[in-house]
Amino acid sequence: MVKLAFRTCLLLFLCFTMMGIKLIQAQVTFGVSPGDMFEYNMYSVWSSDFSNTPPAELVELNRTEWVRVTVTEISGSKINVHVTTHYRNGTEAEVDGFSDIDTGETTPSEVPPFISANLDSFDAINPSAPDPYYVNATLVRDYANSQRETNLLRFEETSVSSEVGEYTRNSDYYFDKNTGVLVEYLFEFSYTGLLSMRYVKLVSSNVWVVPEFPVWIILPLFMIVALSAIAIKRKAFKPTYHNLRCQ
Repeated sequence: MVKLAFRTCLLLFLCFTMMGIKLIQAQVTFGVSPGDMFEYNMYSVWSSDFSNTPPAELVELNRTEWVRVTVTEISGSKINVHVTTHYRNGTEAEVDGFSDIDTGETTPSEVPPFISANLDSFDAINPSAPDPYYVNATLVRDYANSQRETNLLRFEETSVSSEVGEYTRNSDYYFDKNTGVLVEYLFEFSYTGLLSMRYVKLVSSNVWVVPEFPVWIILPLFMIVALSAIAIKRKAFKPTYHNLRCQ
């Protein structure tokens, strides 16, 4: 009986301990408040040996002068936002949406994602998701004359398709550690003879001062990268797939 009672107590202790761990893992921390504003610049680069006409969504991206995201409400684990897209021709489009820092859901596509504040390397950014993603690394990033800690979420894929042969698709998300706000995003898709890139960068906020980044520098840099990448892609490599998440 004593052994049975001991085992029962031990089992209950382990159950409560596991429940506590689960609760700790599921905690999320908001780093933003209603009224916080974040403004982004967006660019795209497209280079192809097959066509002179870039995809419509990339053309649309380069017609965008800036996108402003304003936090309107914190509800549950959701950050509700209002998004204003200002185009170079002077017109604007507005939409409401949200980013859930517990599940990782973000909608609509115009809303840059948010994550929980003060995460560290290997912490889950969407702890309630069936297959959560994890912070790959915490890095100090330079923004002109200032430095901020950022959490990197990276996806890398190298594979083969019957349509284009070998291809790569990479995404890098940089989130400000203190607030969980997206500060940079780079997407690259390429195969032999084609390179498509999208770039998003935070340029203004009322939460902290974001030093200006000269717009005229970005496109020349992208073109250099594009030409170099296409040259490199002509070399053969063994197809692999990487999803850089902690198991």
